Formats: sequence, C-alpha cells, structure tokens
Amino acid sequence: MTPPTALASKGFEVEEWADRRFFRPLGFLLVRQLAPTRVTADQVTVAALVLGLLAGHLMVYATPALNWVGVGLFITSNVLDSADGQLARLRGTSSRTGRIMDGVADSLRFINLYAHLGIRLVLMGWGWSGVVLAAAALFTHSLQSAAVDFVRNAYVRLGLGRRGDLDLPDEVDASRKRTLATRMYASYVRRQTRMFPRTVALLHSLRGQRVGGEFSDAWCGRQAIVVTQSAWIGQNIRWALLAMTIPFGWVSTYCWITVAPLSLVLAGLLLVHEHRAGALRANRPDVPAYA
Repeated sequence: MTPPTALASKGFEVEEWADRRFFRPLGFLLVRQLAPTRVTADQVTVAALVLGLLAGHLMVYATPALNWVGVGLFITSNVLDSADGQLARLRGTSSRTGRIMDGVADSLRFINLYAHLGIRLVLMGWGWSGVVLAAAALFTHSLQSAAVDFVRNAYVRLGLGRRGDLDLPDEVDASRKRTLATRMYASYVRRQTRMFPRTVALLHSLRGQRVGGEFSDAWCGRQAIVVTQSAWIGQNIRWALLAMTIPFGWVSTYCWITVAPLSLVLAGLLLVHEHRAGALRANRPDVPAYA
C-alpha cells in the first residue's frame, strides 16, 4: 500500500532540500487536518495567494520590521502553496485546472512583489530606472521559474516514467473555455517549450511510447545534476534573498541578483540540459533526429 506521504509528493527526486525538510512536512501536517473537511485544494491556493499578496505589499515600506513580517508571510504562503498540491494528490483530485490556478496564483504573487519593489525604488529616488529594473527582475525571474518547472517535470516524465504535470502546447485542451487564466497558462507553456526545443522534440517523438528501462536510467544519470542545481534559481532561493536584502534597504541588490547572476545560472542549466537531451536522442536509434 502506498503511504499517504508518497501520494502527496510529486516526486522527492525533484524536490529541493527545503521542500523535503521544511515546506513539504509542514504542508502535510496541514493536509492531515484538512483531508477530512470540505476545504478544497483550490481554496488553499486562494489562501496562499492572499497571504502572498499581503507579503509583497509589506516590502514597499522602508521599515525592517514590516519587511521581516512580509518574509514570514511569504514563507507561510509557500507552506500553503505546498499543501494545495499535496491535498489534491492525496484525494486523487489533481487536474490541469488546479495546476493552472496554482500557476496563476504563483505568478500573481511575484508580479505583486516586483510591482511593490518598483514602487519602493521610485520612492528611494530611482525614478523610471527603478521601474525598469524591477520589470527586468520580474521578467528574468519568470524565465527562471518556468525553466525550473520544466526541468523537474521533464525529469518526472522521462526519468521516472510518470505523467507528472508537464504539458506541451498541443496537449493543452484547445476546446477549453478561453479564460484569462487558461490564456496565461498557454502562454507559460509556450515560453517553456521555446527554451527547451530539443527536449520538446524528444517528448514529441516518444509520444505514445512507454518510457523506461535504459533510456530512463540514462536520463536520470545525465539530468539529475541539472535538477539538483536548478535549486539555485528556484522559488526557495527567493525567500533567502528577500530576507538578506529588503529589510536592509538593498532593494536594487535583490533585483540585480535576479537579473544578472541568476540569469547566468539559467543560461548554464539550459545549455547543459539541452545538450544532454540532444545526445540522448541521437543515441536512441528508434527516435528520429531533431530538426
């Protein structure tokens, strides 16, 4: 019998240390309390969003105490963000709709954060250059988060042989009602696939085939290090960076770290991941070479 903790996880192999040791256990404690109730995973997602929006707002104030409270609220919001997916998987109610809602909530939390950081930079005398810097940080952050999500979900599908949460543009149901949320999600999926053309080509060529055996072992062997190192541009690193910069008034430092060093990490991970995906495809005789 599969233990509940395993059902609640999307795959321990793709989770960061902080998720396995902190966010996931705390989230599961909450899930155990919520499981017998009528509280839905979507309602937990909304609660995480509300706390995240309030946390982002507190970053606009040049008051360290409020900034620390904001960091604490972001961490609490992340616990709830972990709990919503666990609750859905535990109940067997995971769906693309829930994934879309969770993704949109994450996007709104960070759009709100960078909007307030931009306002704070303006109030600090940066003028329009502060707005531009915050916008650049938001853009690069969105690329980094999308890449991490794709790398981990590709590992689940190709390395672990499970469907996971990975979607490709043509797998998104075209007949689904075109709401703002679904349009945002479709744009997000397209942005992911543009960053990983070789992996996407490999996924297309393997469609309908059972992935496993030597191929999955080879994928795990080559891409495990990429999954591990993706933590450097993952979500949890943001909370540490916020705690080390914003309460001390180093708003521009936080933004520049996101724009420059973390983007270099992203570029390195993309190059390694795509090179190894291409090599694996070339070494598999029953898979056509990518264009």
